[in-house]
Amino acid sequence: MCAADAIRNFGIIAHIDAGKTTLTERILLETGAVRVGGAVDEGTTVSDYLLQERERGISIVSSAITCHWKEWQFNLVDTPGHIDFTAEVERSLRVMDAAIAVFCGLRGVQAQSEMVWRRAQRYGLPAVAFVNKLDREGADFDAVVAQLTRLFAPARPLVLTRPNGHGILDVRSDCTARNTLLEQLAEVDEEVLERFLADEELTDDELIRAIRRQTLRLSVVPVFGGSAATGLGVVQLLDAVGQLLPGPAERLASSAAKKHFPISRERLVAQDGHEFVVASVVKVMRTAWPGDYVVLRIYCGILRPGAVLRNQNRPLAVTVGTIWRLNAADLAELASAEAGEIVGVSTADAAPLPSFRAGDTLVEEGGPLFRLARMRFPEPVVSEVFAPVTAADRDRLATALTVLAEEDPTLHCRRGPVERQFTVSGMGELHLEVVRERLRSEHHVLVRTGQPQVAYRATIDQSVRLRREFLRQLSPTVVIQAAVEIELEPLPPGTGNRVEFPCRGSARLPEDCKLAIEQAVDEVVTAGSPSGYPMTDTRITVLEGSTTMAEPSEPAFLTAARNALSDALAQVREVVLEPVMRIEVSAPQEQVGNVMSDLTARRGRIEQLDSLPPGNARVVAMVPLSEVLNYASSLRSLTGGRAEFTAEPVCYQPR
Repeated sequence: MCAADAIRNFGIIAHIDAGKTTLTERILLETGAVRVGGAVDEGTTVSDYLLQERERGISIVSSAITCHWKEWQFNLVDTPGHIDFTAEVERSLRVMDAAIAVFCGLRGVQAQSEMVWRRAQRYGLPAVAFVNKLDREGADFDAVVAQLTRLFAPARPLVLTRPNGHGILDVRSDCTARNTLLEQLAEVDEEVLERFLADEELTDDELIRAIRRQTLRLSVVPVFGGSAATGLGVVQLLDAVGQLLPGPAERLASSAAKKHFPISRERLVAQDGHEFVVASVVKVMRTAWPGDYVVLRIYCGILRPGAVLRNQNRPLAVTVGTIWRLNAADLAELASAEAGEIVGVSTADAAPLPSFRAGDTLVEEGGPLFRLARMRFPEPVVSEVFAPVTAADRDRLATALTVLAEEDPTLHCRRGPVERQFTVSGMGELHLEVVRERLRSEHHVLVRTGQPQVAYRATIDQSVRLRREFLRQLSPTVVIQAAVEIELEPLPPGTGNRVEFPCRGSARLPEDCKLAIEQAVDEVVTAGSPSGYPMTDTRITVLEGSTTMAEPSEPAFLTAARNALSDALAQVREVVLEPVMRIEVSAPQEQVGNVMSDLTARRGRIEQLDSLPPGNARVVAMVPLSEVLNYASSLRSLTGGRAEFTAEPVCYQPR
């Protein structure tokens, strides 16, 4: 077991095809975790272990891998780059202490590079940047660094290694480049500024400590250059991970982490000195071997077999059986795991694994009651109807979809529109295509599907407040009565829904009556708008719930709340919203005009036009999703197969 201060938990994040998985494979090779490096094109990498990943040459699920470099233990996570698998990125960033952001030396800062960087900064993650593919013709390190200046603002990119024509130059060893580095560092670090003005030399150790100090304060982002494919510059990057990025205790003490860990460490220590285990659920894995297990990030305490972990988000518990060291699909049994580690946990005595969800807080039996901040995932934007092909498929489809939805919070499934069919919603056409393939290959279920449908949303354009009463005379002496007062208010775009229960009459209601009101609200939020679309950007406030009955009736409150909500929606104008995508198209210069004209005809708004080496250009546009379903085939026909694109949902706007 490695000392906690020598553990480095970090995720590798980037745009699709920037080289994340190749870098992961090179790190495993350099650290001695593997003897022969795999290749994405050959489907032989360690982290891409799903059949669909190896067939497509892309990462679909995040993979946790442990390796050792010098005195440090690295727990690294290779995350997907494609926006359709954004849930994997989101939950990985939540449990990471830091990040390596990879950028393509040919194409620079791409659309999803910006997206994952914004998400990393939302969690306040210290990071280092690696400009990859500098062995390729047309790569431009300085141009990428110039783009990073804009992306990282207000933090500053701090170049520590760069290409010099023969390999990689360590800036600290070159007199001129070192002076430039010191000048940049002096602008954000007072100690370096004083030494710089006094013309005092800093030793290499002092320089590293200063860079680390400002990296952890998010004032700078150290930048390294190289090539994951050839190993150029990777050793220097590994040293930087150990020297510059935080350990688990440092991360937990940071102001950014305290937003997600709202409890003092002192409260987690019992009178006998025992520190209770606190962990967060990263994901649930359903596998043939070793069976079902849950991936946990441990924040406090030492986890051992036999410990009972209680879920703080729902009434569930798990008795720890086997603890697993994770190396993608390969697992190794551990005697224990300590704070800072990311491990798999199977239940004791082969007991069924409870239905945990990503972000659930687990606390050891006897520990204080509290919850870590929730993980938030984007809503699905595309739906398809899945129908079983055979009678055997019909029996297995519901179970298989439940398993996949437990693994992926952005995959939503509901029964209908007719019996034995399911409407499956996801983040894009590729997402749903992979779901179909996993149903076939992992669960042996074949399905027929219809054309993808856009997942519209609905909101309101004004506030409304009303009270509705449910009253029914069951007998001369028995009357069922309940009254609910609610208020609906529109919220700014992108806010989502907020459901609030102020402390008035509803505070005196029994818990089952409150749950009945919540059920009615949930029905409206899910698909209770007049158009039948799920609600968004709406605040629903239950102002009061009251009854004259000595023993309140749960069905009465359910009906009263339903009536109040449906009547309230009937009094305001419904606004139907459609998802808007940020489309990034890379195409030859001579095809740019055709691409821009086509996007404009699809109700697109051109946001950006950049030149790319050699002889290519990038067009960025905001386009309604309904206009770009099956865009891949249209773009292929338009450009003779010479263009490619990525798309990410960014907002909803009135249709």
